[in-house]
Amino acid sequence: MKKRLSLMLVMILSILTFAGCGNGNSGQNETKKVATETKDIKFITPDGLTAMAVAKLIKDKPEIKSGYNINYTIEQSSDNLVTSVMKSEPDVAIVPSNVAATVYNKNQGYKIAGTIGFGSFYIGTTNENQTINDLKGKEVYNIGKGLTPDIITRTILKDKGIDADKDVNFSYVNSVNELAPIILAGKTQYAVIPEPALSTVQAKNDKFKVFIDLNEEWKKVNNSQYGYPQSTIIVKKELCEKDKDFVKELLKNVKEAEEWANKDKETLGAYCEEIGVSAKKPVVIKAVDRANLKYADIKDSIKEYKTYFEKLNGFDPKTIGGKVPDDEIFMEK
Repeated sequence: MKKRLSLMLVMILSILTFAGCGNGNSGQNETKKVATETKDIKFITPDGLTAMAVAKLIKDKPEIKSGYNINYTIEQSSDNLVTSVMKSEPDVAIVPSNVAATVYNKNQGYKIAGTIGFGSFYIGTTNENQTINDLKGKEVYNIGKGLTPDIITRTILKDKGIDADKDVNFSYVNSVNELAPIILAGKTQYAVIPEPALSTVQAKNDKFKVFIDLNEEWKKVNNSQYGYPQSTIIVKKELCEKDKDFVKELLKNVKEAEEWANKDKETLGAYCEEIGVSAKKPVVIKAVDRANLKYADIKDSIKEYKTYFEKLNGFDPKTIGGKVPDDEIFMEK
């Protein structure tokens, strides 16, 4: 009887021991599972200057914060970029600043976190000793009617007393890739052109000179510190609210990447070629000086945005989605 009782006790203890071990492993596995879960972040940037600005992040892929995995995409088509943002697909995106306003006015799904670049549009010519008044009666090529280069040019001309509709004959191409061949073929003497396309043209035709820096003109006319915000970082509202520490670290890394880009041009050129930026290394190196890549937190550039949005609203409310956005568009105020 005693033997039988002892045997039963041994069996019960064995079962409890194995059950305990099983529960312990289950808890450990569950903890391990939670610890290894990561949040995927989709970060999209257009080709060109903005891709140059964050090239170090795209190439090195540093860990911004444990538990987050960032997937970077360089979008070649501006239409695809805008469509993607309007569908709220990316978590973080770099967009033209008027697009940031339009998206906010349409669905309020994103907030402006900062500026990655101020004005980099220039008016160039093959003629000597030109001033802004020499544009009267001339044909001037530009990129995309109603897009940022057109809006900025027309706004500045208006402030300078020039009627862009009556005094200047604008001809438009759909993309900057179409503009350079027209200039190089001698089909126009005047053109509004951004970096890095400007450096591409000048590398092949040194007679094409800049005579108007549109950002400098904007600063003078609007009593502006930085100029017009050309490229804006927008972040999903939900990410701003629930992942503040991650967003803060990401923006810190963006700023550092941009500062590096302005200092180490040679390596930047190599990085850009490797990650698929369309501009070749020699052009990237030359373009940096006039690219006006400068990161500014939104709290330091709100005034610039308000001026910009007011100007665009006066030009055509449709360019910013119908109205000047309220202050809730800004991540910080």
